[in-house]
Amino acid sequence: CALLGIAPVKLERGVLADRHFPDSLSAGLPLSLVRNRPDVREAEFALMQSFYATGEARSAFYPRITLSGTIRWTNNAETISNPGTWLFNAVGSLVQPLFHKGENVARLKIARAQQQEALLQFRQSLLDAGNEVNNALILWQTARKRLGIDRKRILNLKAAVWNTKLLMKYGRTHYLEVLTAQQKLLQAELAESEDRYDEIQGVITLYHALGGGTK
Repeated sequence: CALLGIAPVKLERGVLADRHFPDSLSAGLPLSLVRNRPDVREAEFALMQSFYATGEARSAFYPRITLSGTIRWTNNAETISNPGTWLFNAVGSLVQPLFHKGENVARLKIARAQQQEALLQFRQSLLDAGNEVNNALILWQTARKRLGIDRKRILNLKAAVWNTKLLMKYGRTHYLEVLTAQQKLLQAELAESEDRYDEIQGVITLYHALGGGTK
C-alpha cells in the first residue's frame, strides 16, 4: 500500500496461472531505455550540473558586462562610456588572484575535475544498468530453453510411468519400478516449476533493470 501511495487496505492476491507474461522478448534493447532508472537519471543530472559548474567557474574570468545593441555596453544597467578603459581596469582586478592565490584558476580546475568525475560516474551507471539488463535477458532466455527440455522430458516420463504400470499389471514388474518411474516424473515436474519461476523472475528483473519497462 505504501508503494502504491494508498491507505492500508486488504489486497486480494491473484493466482499465478492467471498472470500473463510475454512469450518473447527482444534480444536487442537499446541502451537508451535505461534512462528511466533513478540511478541513471541521478548520474545524468549530476553530469549536467557539473557542466554548468564548469561554465560558471570560467565565467569568473570575464567582467559582468551586458552588450545591449543601441544601448551599447552596460554594467548593472549603467552605460559604459569608454569600454576600453573600463575593461582594462576590470580585467586587471579580475586577474589579480592569478598572481596571488590563484582562486579563479583553482576554482576552474576543481570544476573540471568534478565534471570528469561526474562523467565517469555516469558511464559507470550506464555500464551497471546494461549489465543488469543483459543478466535479466540471459536468465529469461536460459529458463525458456530449459522449459522446452523439461516439457519433452515430462512427456517421456509420463509414457514411462504408463508403460511400467502396464508391465506390472500384465507382466512380472514390481511396484517398486512404478514408484521409481513416478519419482523421476515428479522430479522432472519440480524442475519445470523451478525453471518457470526463473522465467518469470527474468521478466520481473528485466522490468526493474529498465527502470519500469520499455515505455
